[in-house]
Amino acid sequence: MADPRTWGELFKFYYSDVKPLYSSVQISNALPVEVLFELNAAFDHVSRHWEYAESEADCVRKAYSHLKRSCLDIFKLMVKETTDQYRELRSVDTSILDNGDFDRGVIELYEKIRTGAIEARRLESSAAAKAEGIDSIFERWRVVFQDCVEFRKNYYLHGKIEWARRKQRRRRWLLVARDFLIGFVAGAASSALVWWFTK
Repeated sequence: MADPRTWGELFKFYYSDVKPLYSSVQISNALPVEVLFELNAAFDHVSRHWEYAESEADCVRKAYSHLKRSCLDIFKLMVKETTDQYRELRSVDTSILDNGDFDRGVIELYEKIRTGAIEARRLESSAAAKAEGIDSIFERWRVVFQDCVEFRKNYYLHGKIEWARRKQRRRRWLLVARDFLIGFVAGAASSALVWWFTK
């Protein structure tokens, strides 16, 4: 998509790209602060057309810059959230799910997300990509974003994760109970031996 030059083109970008992205990362009806700053800055530039008689083209260009930045922030926030989800999943024994395919899928998709994010970030800072325009950068980030959505849906929110967590907690309690019982029996046996030899 070419950079917008009119209000119509700017708001087309807002409704097609920005709004769906920020809707996907709203947490408890609150936008992440980084994104909120960029949206506020974009709105400020929009208002300057009427308040300070700045040209439509200048206001659109400046507002578009902040809207792009908000999207890039959302992409990165999604990767951070997915990394947290990945770490949480790895703390659960999921090896029993889907005959080990679950663990393989988690690791493979997360590695794809991680390497895709590194590549998108590298492209974002390269002179060639900047000369080419935002589209190539956005396309890389969109792929990473979709992979993050897939990770959350197919792995983090997998129907059997809670079952695996409960099973792991039950196993821990059984180990604690076993250790307590062994300690109790060993203590009782020791006391009995001491009593036997000292009577």
